[in-house]
Order: sequence, then structure tokens, then C-alpha cells
Amino acid sequence: MFATDRLKHECSTPSSRLVGVAVVLFATLLFAPSPAAAQRTKTRSAKYLLIVHQKRHRELQAELTTSLEKLAISCDAKGLSAAATQIRSLAAPIDAQQVRIDSLPKTVQPELPANLPADERYWRTQLQRLQAEYAKDVYLLSRRVLNAGLPSYAFFLIREVAVRDPDHKSARRLLGQVRFGKEWITPFARSMLAKRYIWHEKFGWLPKNRVERYDKGERYFKGRWISATQEAEVRRDFKNAWEIRTDHFLVRTNHSHEEGVAIAKKLEAYHGFFFQTFASFFNTPEQMQKLFAGSTSGMRAPIQAQPHVVHYYSNRDEYNRALVKTIPQIAITNGLYYTTDRTAYFYHDPNGENDPTLYHEASHQLFYESQSKERMVAGDDHFWIIEGISCYLESFRPEKDRITVGDPKYIRFHAARHRFLVDKYYIPLGKLSAMSMRDFQSHPNISRNYSQASGLAHFFMNYDNGRYRDALIEHLSQLYIGSKRRRAQTLAELTGSSYEELDRQYGEHLRAMQTAIDKERQQPQRQQPQR
Repeated sequence: MFATDRLKHECSTPSSRLVGVAVVLFATLLFAPSPAAAQRTKTRSAKYLLIVHQKRHRELQAELTTSLEKLAISCDAKGLSAAATQIRSLAAPIDAQQVRIDSLPKTVQPELPANLPADERYWRTQLQRLQAEYAKDVYLLSRRVLNAGLPSYAFFLIREVAVRDPDHKSARRLLGQVRFGKEWITPFARSMLAKRYIWHEKFGWLPKNRVERYDKGERYFKGRWISATQEAEVRRDFKNAWEIRTDHFLVRTNHSHEEGVAIAKKLEAYHGFFFQTFASFFNTPEQMQKLFAGSTSGMRAPIQAQPHVVHYYSNRDEYNRALVKTIPQIAITNGLYYTTDRTAYFYHDPNGENDPTLYHEASHQLFYESQSKERMVAGDDHFWIIEGISCYLESFRPEKDRITVGDPKYIRFHAARHRFLVDKYYIPLGKLSAMSMRDFQSHPNISRNYSQASGLAHFFMNYDNGRYRDALIEHLSQLYIGSKRRRAQTLAELTGSSYEELDRQYGEHLRAMQTAIDKERQQPQRQQPQR
């Protein structure tokens, strides 16, 4: 089965009447475009529309920047230098080439205080108006982008709408949030609050009437109160593991309650990014249209009844002992998603970085569990992208005010550039795509191929303002959903570019990344004498 483990060596690398009817059928076959020709026409149209809409987006960004600069100059003239700096910090456009999500405020924006000085009230009011007007224009653009068959770009625009206007109801709804009093929360959180639970940063969701005793060191276990020390001893046995339920996950761990909550929080943050970035993977074009229009008919339920299950062991030995009977080679893995029982398995490594493994296997889990049926994924060909996209998503990093993915300096992408630019190692995409799961995983250069798969995933997600992102997501959707009646289209077919052209562009993409990194490294050295 696909992606049942993540190998250690992988981590070491920084698809009459009858005659008349016959004539009609023949004419249809003769003059109707072939599927390949139809796809090329569709792809050319999508490329053209992407260029058109990106141009309009840049125009809107330029208009906003100009307006904000005028407002900042006005503040400078009135001696409001701090306000001018704040306004200018909001003028920088969000880069479509970077897959990122800016943090949104959790509370509804308050009304401006009535006692504000006149000058401050003026600039704050104008700032709100400019950002709200821009958000309105970008939201309308996102609808046109969606109609053009570019759902990933549409959701990129939706995220920008919410950044510029945090209380934009349609944007918040599309991002999976609802208003509850003066807060923006998830439907699951609303259901928990309605049951008189509250979220505790250390212990997760707790009944409100238990919080005080938990803070004092007591724990509720099987109908009675015991000490935290007693509970820890009991829960060392994984049969009595702590269970942390969140919007989309059920984390079971015998490490500690606090660590389980921390893992669950990381997974939830990742889930939010994942479902926004890959929205079109989970919904058909028709469903996407309904989603933007405000309907959830036929779509994923707002509250997930069956959470994604995660087992997190206190150490490697326990992880090995728990799984060795099922997976004899478990000792050579750092973590795995096992499709048979639909559970992701991890362990705490005090000397290692656990997060990349967490996000890698969570990616397999979220993609695979988009369908309830058991199936083989990319068993015969195209297997490289199954691992490549999960390697790419390892670079997920939640920062203070935003989430980023695809940092060119991440070890996977550094290794991809080194293999291609220094080692001159590269399997042409056409040949790589023809590899089955067995071919890929048993290849003598498996480590190098994982590096290449990581780099190619970065290319398809980010090249030329995300030109191929929707094609890649459609490719993944066809591979994971699968159909015996229809083969998965190749990336050459979905992008409208030949394998040879994609190979050339991949090299171009890697060289551009390396050039940008080299310039960044040189910049502080040039500035040194000026200090």
C-alpha cells in the first residue's frame, strides 16, 4: 500500500434510419476534438485567463498601495510618524508565488472609540475604508477567477480578502469560520461552547466546571478525581492513553496530556492551511461554485463526525513494540500513516525535529481519507508525486503572524537543487512519472529520487506565480480518487506543456531559487561597511 512508512534514509537527504444514426455518430467522432486536443484548448484558455486575472490583481494592489501612501504622507504632515509607518507596512502586496496564510484576528474588530483625537480617527477611518474597498474588489475578482477554472488562485485571493477585511463574512465562511458573539470560531468550537466546554491551552477542551480543579493539579479519570501524578502513571499504558479531540483530529498519547494538546494544535493549524490550499481537491467544480455562492449542499459536513486518528507514543521503543507485529520493518521508520487502519503513528524524539514527520504523514492521511473506500493510489505510475507533495508539505512552518510553506532553504529543496545543479542527477519527468510504487521505492537511488520529487513538487506548486498549481491538484485528485474506467491524466496533459518543456522549466526554477538565495546571503556583506 502507498506511503505506509517514512524511511530513515529518506530523511537524510537535506497517469433508412439506422444508417442515418450511424452517419451522425461517425460525424460526431470525425469532427469532435480529441480529449487531448480539448484538454490543450482548456489549458491554453486557463493560462490566458490566469495572466488576465493576475494583471487585474496587480492593478488593484497598485491602486491600494498608492492610496495607502497618500494617507501615510498625510499622517507625516501632521506629525503622526508611527501611524505613517503602520500604514506603509500594510502597503506591501501579498506574493502569489509564496504559499502562505496570514494570521487572522480571533475577535470581531471593535468600533473606534468615541474619544479618539480627530486626526487619529480620520486616519484610522480612512485606513479601514481603503482596506474594505480593496477586499470587496478582490472578492469579486476571486469569483471571476473561480469561474475561469482556477480554484487555488481563487482561494489565495479569499485569504487576502480576510487579511484586508477580517470581518468579511463570506471570506470567513469560505475559510471555515463562523461568528459566535464577538469571536470568529469553527463550527466544532461553537458546538463545544454550546455544551459548556471551554478550550484550555494546556488541557484542550474541558467541561467548564472542571477547569479550576485541573489548574490545581487534580485529574478526572473514569468517574473519580485523582492526582496528576497518579494519572500519569495510569496513562503510561497506551490502553489508557490521553485522548484529545479537536475539530478534525483525535490524538491518543501516553507521553503527556500537555504534549498531546500541543500535537493536536499543530495538526489543526496544519489542517486549516491544507484545506484552504487544496480546496479543489476535495470539491468538484460544481461544489466549489456552491461553496462560493454560500451553499454547503452535498459538501463536507461543517463538523467532522469521524476525526483523523493519530497515535503519539512517548518514545521510539514503545512505537516499535506497538507496531512490529503488523509492520516488521517498523524500526527503519520515523513515522507512518497506515492505510489499513487509517491511523497515523508517531513517537516523541527528544533529540530530533518531530514536526516535519508529523506534517509529512498528516498529508498522506488527509489526502487518503478524502475517500472512505479502500484503494491503491498511484500503484502503477505517477507514484513520485504521492511522496513528493508530502515532502514539500514538510516545510509547513507556523510563524508569529503567518504560516509559510515552501521555504527554498528547507533541507528537501536544498537537496533537490544540489542533485540537479551540482550532481547533475535528474530522471526526466516522463520517465519518473512512468514509475510504479514498487519501481520508485525499490530504486537504487531512492534518496536522490526523493530529493527530486520534493523539488518537482515545489516547482509545480510555485513556478511562475503558481501557474501549474491547479493542474497539480487536479492530478492528485485523479490519483487519490481513482477510477478503473479512467486513467489519471498526466501532468503534461493537465498543464498543456510537454514533459521536455516541464523539465526545462524545472531547471529554470531551481536556478532562480539558488540565485535568490545567493543574493540574500551576499546582501548583509554589502551592507556591513555602512554600519
